[in-house]
Amino acid sequence: MRHTRRGFLGAGLVGIAAVACGGSETPAAAPATAATKAPAAAAPTSAPAVQPTVAPTVAPIKAASAGPIWILDHPLQLPVRKALEGRVAEFEKAFPGAKVEYEGVVEPNDNQEKFAILLAAGTMPDAAATHTGFMQQWPHFSDLKPYLAKDTKIKADDFFPTIFKAFDVQVGTGTRQIGIPREVHATVLYYAKNAVSAAGLKEPGKDWTHTEFVDWAVKLSDWRDNPQEAKWAAHNVTALGGASMGLPIFWEFGAEFFSPDGKSCIIDQQPARDAFQFLVDLVSKHHITPSPAELTASGLTGSQQGMFGTGRFRSYASNQNTAPVGTNTVQFDWDLQLLPQVPGKKRATRMAGNAYGVITTGKNKNPDLAWELVKYFVGDDGSTVQMQAGNFMANKKATEKWPETRAPAKNGKVVFEAMDGYARLEHRPKGWDKAMVVINREWTKVLNGEQSIGGMISVAKPEAEAILKTEQAS
Repeated sequence: MRHTRRGFLGAGLVGIAAVACGGSETPAAAPATAATKAPAAAAPTSAPAVQPTVAPTVAPIKAASAGPIWILDHPLQLPVRKALEGRVAEFEKAFPGAKVEYEGVVEPNDNQEKFAILLAAGTMPDAAATHTGFMQQWPHFSDLKPYLAKDTKIKADDFFPTIFKAFDVQVGTGTRQIGIPREVHATVLYYAKNAVSAAGLKEPGKDWTHTEFVDWAVKLSDWRDNPQEAKWAAHNVTALGGASMGLPIFWEFGAEFFSPDGKSCIIDQQPARDAFQFLVDLVSKHHITPSPAELTASGLTGSQQGMFGTGRFRSYASNQNTAPVGTNTVQFDWDLQLLPQVPGKKRATRMAGNAYGVITTGKNKNPDLAWELVKYFVGDDGSTVQMQAGNFMANKKATEKWPETRAPAKNGKVVFEAMDGYARLEHRPKGWDKAMVVINREWTKVLNGEQSIGGMISVAKPEAEAILKTEQAS
């Protein structure tokens, strides 16, 4: 028997509350039907490489048939989970006879492992959340374009175009709109207003430059040889992936990791070398931010917001939905700002996001009702209640008042400028994720002072290119 909606939500809310209080939880167990077919211990850690070459035919009907429906979600903060619980209740009233089995996982996990377990078991939900980074899941989602073509209540223009297009993906020989985006992230910089004032500095403006950032951050740092005593200006500003400042700065120098055709690793080109030098100088020359080794030895643990709250980091880079609010509130005023730019270069920040989609026909039980549930979650009303709970949603109308949820921050509106103007995804040729593991491994050694930039390139470039060649030949 699968989890009932009421039973699972009750357990999920308790689990999330425990995480918010500093506890830890494991992901919810797979439904018993899945467990009997494929025990979790034997499940793969990533989805099997099943690549359908033809998008399944989806024929929306005028009225979806009521009945049971099962959705697999991402981990969500407690206020957002409560908002969706309310939407589930409203959905069941709007579709008499519908019974939603809502299944999520608990932070810091995501739904990748659970999705793979269910896929291996052959027991899939009707709908699920996916992410711009979960490419192994995409072949298992239906194309929503037929629904969008006939539906009058939801359309592409309702959403930020960059994130909507991010889920129109290549599957086999064609493309599919595999999901309707829920939230969208852009990397920004949070800073402590009291620390800035105490250093006699002005708060950064949205058009500040990378060299102005260095001057600003040097005056905010109090570096010591002993990492347990040091105070740094910034956290998460040198990594080459995720919601770090390092990745957008790399792009702003005009650098890319891979050639346009995806066959070559081009970190040996001058823009990449210049970007690497700027970033490593933040650690070894300016002592603005710790090396990975220094951070490990610092005694600081937990969330970014928690480390920020200690006062030992004056700022941190992350996405706009990881502000120090709610259960992550800090005891001082803070604000956020766009990342600094490299003058004369194309501005950039990293975009990421998640979406809800309908599992491919033949694997789900009720695709038309699943589509209606997706609409309930990411349409104007569903997106609005999640925005009120603090999330920056991909639905443009719903998220207009999002800056009001960021108090005491005054600069929340700058996120719209990045989202509308220059937020972007990584260049993702086949095999890019495995190639980036190699690049990041060698980059960590550079940041720790264990090898030179040239040494990194000499090791990472040929190894990354070998991975690309192997992956693209398969």
